[in-house]
Amino acid sequence: MLRDEEILELLGDGNISEIGSPRSETEEIDFLFAEFENLLDNFDDENEDCLIVQDEEWIPPPLTITSKRNIKWAQKPFNQPTIKLDDLEQNNNILELKSPLQYFSEYFDDDVFENMAYHTNLYAVQKGVTRFKPTDMYEMKRLIGIHIIMGNLKYPRVRLYWQKHFEVNLVTQNMTRDRFFSLRNNLHIIDNNEIPNGNKGKFIKVRPLYTVLQKKCNSLPMERNLCVDEQMVPFKGQLSIKQYIKGKPIKWGVKVFLLCGESGTIYNILPFQGYYECDQDLIKHVGSGATVVLYLTQNVKPNRHFLFFDNFFSSFGLFERLQQLQIYAAGTIRTNWFANPPLLSDKEMRKLGRGATFEVTTDVPGCNIGIVKWFDNKAVNLGSNFIASGEVGRVTRWDKKKNGLLILKGPK
Repeated sequence: MLRDEEILELLGDGNISEIGSPRSETEEIDFLFAEFENLLDNFDDENEDCLIVQDEEWIPPPLTITSKRNIKWAQKPFNQPTIKLDDLEQNNNILELKSPLQYFSEYFDDDVFENMAYHTNLYAVQKGVTRFKPTDMYEMKRLIGIHIIMGNLKYPRVRLYWQKHFEVNLVTQNMTRDRFFSLRNNLHIIDNNEIPNGNKGKFIKVRPLYTVLQKKCNSLPMERNLCVDEQMVPFKGQLSIKQYIKGKPIKWGVKVFLLCGESGTIYNILPFQGYYECDQDLIKHVGSGATVVLYLTQNVKPNRHFLFFDNFFSSFGLFERLQQLQIYAAGTIRTNWFANPPLLSDKEMRKLGRGATFEVTTDVPGCNIGIVKWFDNKAVNLGSNFIASGEVGRVTRWDKKKNGLLILKGPK
């Protein structure tokens, strides 16, 4: 074994090398390039794959839905799966609290208003509108801003915002009345000549706005708990897709399906104009409402989220498909969409008293769905692909007869 002194003697001043010393700076540079090219030639594809680590994209399993005649139920406890969720995506962009205008600009940037100004000018030229002054991006922003003000400070007539006794300074100082009407009458977002023949889409003239909004919503990091439901956009004008829904806070308007988090943040959106734009083959397997859920959750990553919805969307095929996609779902159900499981009747549940619970589970290979019928003032049917009765909990309910609160047993 060499001693330290012998090692230092062999090393000398550190300039000794088996490959020799370059005679000049040019030779040194040439030597370095030669060594580098030699290294690249010897670097095979196998080593390159080892250095470049790529995230493997999860491929959803093929669609396999149990037919209604093959659905079987058993009166046995639900086999609750052991769930270990993956970590959620972290939003590292929130460094400071942004103003409402900054948030609005993240959804609708300058390109949107440039496109709006271009097609507004184009439409005015196509229609031969006389004395129309071409607009620009900045004037389009003022026009949209005035509409936002009008939506919050509502007058019975639009002209009142410019009248002497009712005028709003923020409106009158940014745009004259005649200019406002001129822009509003010619406002366009697409070229009408590009609308295809036989078009069925009712939203085609505002489709670019919807696309921009949806793209931004899809890019947001999702919360753990998600929900799918419908929402009404207030509207009482003339529109073929306008609906009246009894019992809603907003009864007249345009129906929109939303995927939201528990904070109220929207992650996906689908304006309703009929189910013809949905996958018709998927509708046959899982139902129309369930197809909406699968459309809204197509960007939801597996094994990360819990999803909730009501009986308008629930179906056996939906819970089965969400189980395949590793999305853990629960919601109220309609039993006729689940091949009429052998649940106790409402009369039998009433005899058992408030707080009674009855549970059935699928007897289908590779499918784990549980249904719970819980009786409060009336029966409530719940379905899930990850939980059923579980541990008995306690809930508080009001009793009219006793004029007081009751503590009832409730499913988990």
